[in-house]
Amino acid sequence: MICLPRPLFLSLTAIATVGFCALGPGLGGVLPSRAALTPPFIAQERDSAVAIEQKLLEGFTELENGSPLKAIAIFTQVIDTDGQNADAYNLRGVAYMVIEQYTAALADFDQAIALSPNDPAIYFNRANVHGVLNNYQGAIDDCGQGILLDPQDVDLLICRGQAQLGLEQPRQAIPDFDRAIELDPRSEEAHYFRGLSYTMVGNYERALADLNRTIRLNPSNADAFILRAGIRSEQGAVEESLEDMIQAINLLDRQGELEKAAEIRQLLGY
Repeated sequence: MICLPRPLFLSLTAIATVGFCALGPGLGGVLPSRAALTPPFIAQERDSAVAIEQKLLEGFTELENGSPLKAIAIFTQVIDTDGQNADAYNLRGVAYMVIEQYTAALADFDQAIALSPNDPAIYFNRANVHGVLNNYQGAIDDCGQGILLDPQDVDLLICRGQAQLGLEQPRQAIPDFDRAIELDPRSEEAHYFRGLSYTMVGNYERALADLNRTIRLNPSNADAFILRAGIRSEQGAVEESLEDMIQAINLLDRQGELEKAAEIRQLLGY
């Protein structure tokens, strides 16, 4: 029988993703709703509002296509034309996040909020920057303001829960993940991070239930396999833990996460 050392649990839980990704759930939701309805570009640009919305859509398209520098240039043109355009500041802030220029992103989100203080999406974006910079209390404050504006925003609830985990306050995080799952039972992120929260408080049965659900929702979630492997090793389910680690390695290799895969291989001794 293969025996795994007790510290393996701590090592695996440390490898699993616990922090913020720079764009949270992605770019969805940051596009101004008006821009999506913009008619074809008017060559004469007699209607400046329509022209500006078209420029915003053009910049957003560059951002989605993986050209953040081009997007920044376009959003800057809009700002130079209309310095009161909150959408342009918000979208340029997102573009700065993509290239990891977080100070510039914060400045843009600050200005966007000053111009449009009742838009929860901007608070979400700024909260993500705070999270990436490990300013978890700032992220909690921004998410809280966004939730006041839109209590049913699942992304804001998950974001605030992640920030609570960053402060090592899993018990405070769990209610946010509970509410997110209530609103969206198929939220992979909410199940994963609630599973992580339950792991941190030692409630392994509930943690496993959430991680099993995460894997059913997304069988390619390597972090869920890593965390489940840690719990199974802690419970003495050695073979099952090894199976999860091997599955995680295979997924990480395919996803290009070679450094993380190497960490698990090192734990296994090969």
